[in-house]
Amino acid sequence: MAVMCLALTGGWDCPMRFITLGIACCHAQEPERGKSLSAMIEEVTTFHVGGGGFVQTSPYAGVDTRVYPAPVVAYEGKRLYVRSAIVGYRLISENGLMIGPLVQPRIEGFQEDDSPFLSGMRDRNWSVDGGVNIEAATPIGLLGVSVVSDLLGRNRGQEVEFRYLIMFPVLGFHLIPSGGVKWKSEKLVDYYYGVRPNEARPDRPAYEGEQAFDPFLRLVIRRKLTKHWSLFSDAHYEWLASEITNSPIVSKDHQLSLTAGVLYAW
Repeated sequence: MAVMCLALTGGWDCPMRFITLGIACCHAQEPERGKSLSAMIEEVTTFHVGGGGFVQTSPYAGVDTRVYPAPVVAYEGKRLYVRSAIVGYRLISENGLMIGPLVQPRIEGFQEDDSPFLSGMRDRNWSVDGGVNIEAATPIGLLGVSVVSDLLGRNRGQEVEFRYLIMFPVLGFHLIPSGGVKWKSEKLVDYYYGVRPNEARPDRPAYEGEQAFDPFLRLVIRRKLTKHWSLFSDAHYEWLASEITNSPIVSKDHQLSLTAGVLYAW
């Protein structure tokens, strides 16, 4: 029924900060038999707007689950794509291989007044990452690798994400399960989960973060209502490595996010 390329980036932070949602880009027509996934992606040009709700747990001690509005703006062209605050360009797009630059926000961190467990700590702020995104079409799905680094010099870290997604229709729904693993550099982990010596107290010893590998699973579901309108939901579960959970300011070994809403497509 459709081709969907998706990326979802979310974060926990104060409600004044933004949440990025990229859902994307669904072709309204049946694909031709035997046509490759990459060929359909190259042919489709779509524009989506919509909105819904976003719920996410926080791994930080004493920080409650947050609920936010989730506006959606997505454009998917042959080369350029804009998935809310995620922007990329396919410099190479041929024979099932797509390579190009990527810029995306990193909505992580906390403010020291978010929880008594964080009181007296310096705020850990959001940032912007930039790098390279690589996607390779397979007979049943899409293999992706992205390599990004902090552009604003706030955490000075890097992240490498490996992922694989497939898509199939079931009873009028499009199901897009995916899974992968994220490698997070030592500087990235230490900035968001470390405790500096001058922030330590008896119940919060100093802690220096190390590089970590976090596996994740995601399931996106889309239900087309009319030619232009559709419903979507997205569930994302990430297991946090011991290099993160050993931090005295972390109380959970996972992060769960749920998003649901409505889309209008041109």
